[in-house]
Amino acid sequence: MPELEDLLSKSYRIFLFDTLEHYEHVIEKLTDYLKIDPHNGTAYNNRGLAFSEIGKGKEALLDFAKAMEFSPNDPMPYINRGDLYERAKPTGRFLEAIEDYSRAIAIDGKDATIHRCRAYACLEVNRLHDAIDSSSEAIRLDPDFAQTYIDRSEVYRRLGDDKRAEQDSDIAR
Repeated sequence: MPELEDLLSKSYRIFLFDTLEHYEHVIEKLTDYLKIDPHNGTAYNNRGLAFSEIGKGKEALLDFAKAMEFSPNDPMPYINRGDLYERAKPTGRFLEAIEDYSRAIAIDGKDATIHRCRAYACLEVNRLHDAIDSSSEAIRLDPDFAQTYIDRSEVYRRLGDDKRAEQDSDIAR
């Protein structure tokens, strides 16, 4: 079970808990803390992430917005809200996800994962050239992650560029 200090030590992208009780415990601890420090962006981000994990999307969106307000230079709330937008039912809210990933990249563009997430969202709305650009940047930052080559290969195939698609497939193998 995480202690409050752990929950506030950094702004998280994922929590690795197995049961619902852990997320509810995190929400309870952070809610109590936010009564004392209502301007703590990290606490809002992490509570929003816990809300997201238990399917409380509206609460998560509100917390991510507060996190952005109080910690405008932290990319994590943008990434987490982008992920939540991608998972929106019945269809993802990919344009909003792209916007949030782009904001996260503007804050800290050195994380290849953010570029991969943006590439996926771009692919979902058929912004293929943007997907290529984001995939290429992810590859530049992390050239050993084979899945990015596979994903970019798919985009090249959709664009009809079989030569580049095959090159990326070969690199991924």
